Amino acid sequence: MSLSTEPTGWQQSSETTPELEAYTLLRQVHSMLETYNRYDLRGEDLTVPQFMILNYASRNGVPLSEISARMMCDNSNLTGIVDRLIAKGYVERRPDPNDRRVSLICLTEAGAEKLRNLRPRHHERLRKRMRALSEHEVQQLRELLRSLYSGLLAPVEDDRNGQEAND
Repeated sequence: MSLSTEPTGWQQSSETTPELEAYTLLRQVHSMLETYNRYDLRGEDLTVPQFMILNYASRNGVPLSEISARMMCDNSNLTGIVDRLIAKGYVERRPDPNDRRVSLICLTEAGAEKLRNLRPRHHERLRKRMRALSEHEVQQLRELLRSLYSGLLAPVEDDRNGQEAND
């Protein structure tokens, strides 16, 4: 895969702000990492969302609503993905003994084994992909992204009409 070292999709101009450039770069880095993850997981017969669900599931079970919140999507978007993981034998869907309305996504032994084999390779690939950054820079990036994430979660009043801007 041949990639330009310059970000694409925007032209430097007097209208370009540091915020716009940072936003564009975040989107491009995310897109590149997603592409790499899709490529890596294809050989494992998994999609990126399937891999994410396996990572969030546990042997004791995690509510589907919690997994969907962590993945920032609706439960309905995950139903088919969970069904495919069930068909592969990696997870089971069980009712929550405390609330039968809640579905728990439980990692099977086969799913746990898949993760045990896959995680070290995934982590190594991530480490290699971030090789352009020093360990200190990775820590700084992590802290900056945490700050940005927290700031995005906080309600911000929109100056135009008094409504919250991040609804």
